[in-house]
Amino acid sequence: MVLLSLPLAGAITVTDQYQLTEGTNQVAPAWSPNGDRIVYSSEQTIWTMNADGTDKKETYDSIVWDGEPIYSTDGKHLYFASEHVNPYTPKFIGIHVIDIDGMKRTQITKNADMRAPAVSPDGKQLAYLSKLSGNYDIWVMDIDGSNQTQITDSNIDEGVPAWTPDGEQIVYSLEGNIWKVDTGSKVPSILKENYYNSYDPVFNPEGTMVAFVLETNGAKDIYVMNADGKRTKQLTFSGSDEMDPAWSPDGKSIAYSSNKAGEFNIWKMELLMTEQTIPHEPEYIEEGDIVEEKNPIIEKLEDFGRSSPLRLIILAFILAVTIVIMITMYFLKRF
Repeated sequence: MVLLSLPLAGAITVTDQYQLTEGTNQVAPAWSPNGDRIVYSSEQTIWTMNADGTDKKETYDSIVWDGEPIYSTDGKHLYFASEHVNPYTPKFIGIHVIDIDGMKRTQITKNADMRAPAVSPDGKQLAYLSKLSGNYDIWVMDIDGSNQTQITDSNIDEGVPAWTPDGEQIVYSLEGNIWKVDTGSKVPSILKENYYNSYDPVFNPEGTMVAFVLETNGAKDIYVMNADGKRTKQLTFSGSDEMDPAWSPDGKSIAYSSNKAGEFNIWKMELLMTEQTIPHEPEYIEEGDIVEEKNPIIEKLEDFGRSSPLRLIILAFILAVTIVIMITMYFLKRF
């Protein structure tokens, strides 16, 4: 294993962090399209507030759990997950939508656990988690709930999905690693493989970086990496749990959940972005991943060996015998 010191493409520095809410179980923040407000889950209800934590409003409260809220791309609706409420029927979690004022609730999904909605950049689709095929996989449907299509299929639960800014791929976690999948080909690939568990990946608006949660030594912190999965940098160091990172629309802030003040609440970090590249924490690269330039003669010998292995063995034997004879004659002449 080789230790290399690599730069993060575009330096990022946390200039300030502050707490926006003071309560219990305040989690899952998401930004409005214009960046003025943040929606979040408070216990089992949906709340909104200004981006600076002022003007908190309870937007929706039902008799069951409601959570994981997000804005529509036009800012006029909220999508969220909610427990099924019909009596004498099996319980499950479905995806619902309400107006921004909390009125006109509509249930979009039925019959199986479906949650963690993520609106596509063009506002026409929802990515989400569904247990329709047995365990949580990534699915995509039209914004009205039609054309439900399975994107991933594994025997282990996938994590919360998030779109790339171009709307062509989805990032998520699986078995502690960060994955991505093209919604057209449906072929998944590992974006970031870690020695520790990673969760909640989300792209910045420019599509150049991914924020995610990395769990080490019993604590969860927020990190960022380049869009290609290289060159990570740690942003939080509280020793507590920081989760649910959400980039602001201008890419200058990240809202997140943290229990560093005792209870889980919504926090926000302000970021300073610069164009220059500077060295950050070392990144470990397996020796097998490093490509080295080979001597042309060696390359020709390798090609010859692959095409005519028997002839190569015969030539090697003749060469070895010749060398032994030459060495033997050299020593005999000295006696």
